[in-house]
Amino acid sequence: MEVSYELGLARFSGIEGTTEYTEAWELFIQRLQKQIEQVRAQRSEHHAPQQLLTEADCIRDSRAGDYEGKVLVMRPGVLRPEYWNAAHQLYFAVGGNGARASGHGTKVFCINIYTGEHTYIRRTDVMGAIEPDRLPGWAKEKAAALQQDYQREKAAEKQRLEKFLTARREKETSENLRRPRAAQTRGKEKGGER
Repeated sequence: MEVSYELGLARFSGIEGTTEYTEAWELFIQRLQKQIEQVRAQRSEHHAPQQLLTEADCIRDSRAGDYEGKVLVMRPGVLRPEYWNAAHQLYFAVGGNGARASGHGTKVFCINIYTGEHTYIRRTDVMGAIEPDRLPGWAKEKAAALQQDYQREKAAEKQRLEKFLTARREKETSENLRRPRAAQTRGKEKGGER
């Protein structure tokens, strides 16, 4: 079944009907078989590892801390069953209110370690940060590269902020050097010298 929306109205296609119960089941099984073949094709195309990560693979009590700059493990229960594997569970957190333990939001902006896709996940969907020694072999190199890029970007951001603050201080200093003369003349007008 396909659904498209034209002019705000739903249009359904690929719908079949029958009054025969067994015929309906056969049609359902055919469509289910087609879905199974699509999942198998996707897995073979992406060569996705089938290892499932659990809470035992996470750092103890890591859910209470900050996530930014860490490799996170998504709970499998929030994923469709065909995505229950490490390739769809591992994300590198880069920011968002949900990445901070004290943040008011729940979005954790991140990068899928397997696909490199930039996305977000909810803090409530995370089991925790993965133990470094539990990280699958295929993910170690990718996670290290993401960590390097993240640290490089953070250093550049810090440098831009320092440059901005230095320029602001210089501007304030130059403005303050001009102000005292005006302040001295105002003081004499109000009450004179004593």
